[in-house]
Amino acid sequence: PSPALQQLGDTLRQLSRGRLATEDEGRSEHATTVLASLSRDLGADGPEPATRFNTPLAEDPDARLVNAQGRHPLLGSTHPLAPPIDLRVEGDVTVGNVTFDVRFEGNEGWVHGGFVAAGFDIVAVQAARLSGRSGPTGTLNVRFLAPTPVGVALRYEGRFLRAEGRKLHTEGHLARVDDGQRTAEAEAIVVAFS
Repeated sequence: PSPALQQLGDTLRQLSRGRLATEDEGRSEHATTVLASLSRDLGADGPEPATRFNTPLAEDPDARLVNAQGRHPLLGSTHPLAPPIDLRVEGDVTVGNVTFDVRFEGNEGWVHGGFVAAGFDIVAVQAARLSGRSGPTGTLNVRFLAPTPVGVALRYEGRFLRAEGRKLHTEGHLARVDDGQRTAEAEAIVVAFS
């Protein structure tokens, strides 16, 4: 994605965090007026798009770019809702670094478990790709060990375990970066396309 689109994504994330932290009616009314105008400028007041992809996905599942132009809802640097998770491979481990902010808060100071699970979904699929095959998540089992804190650097790790036919078994955990305390663990089965 272009620097301008990345900056727009950063600004929208900052705006949504600020919205959650203010209760000032006057500022909110002013912001609503300005944002409505900006929404029209972006053409966002038209029909809702059916997909975030501007071009069709490639026929080959392995050639599909799920984060085309940084628009993935969890990974995308231009997506206004993404944390975003910084995903990469380190040897035989898939790693996702993230700091969930107040937009992902459930109980006070804690990340809502659904967002924790969504991160595991991404990490599981990427870990399964280490087998040389890919596909969507078939099952995902998450064990919550401790509250996952908002505003704290976290690290997902995922590993490919084994294949049983089209079933690609993975496991992973989420831990605080500062002290290594695990807040959740997961097991998943990714169903290979072939």
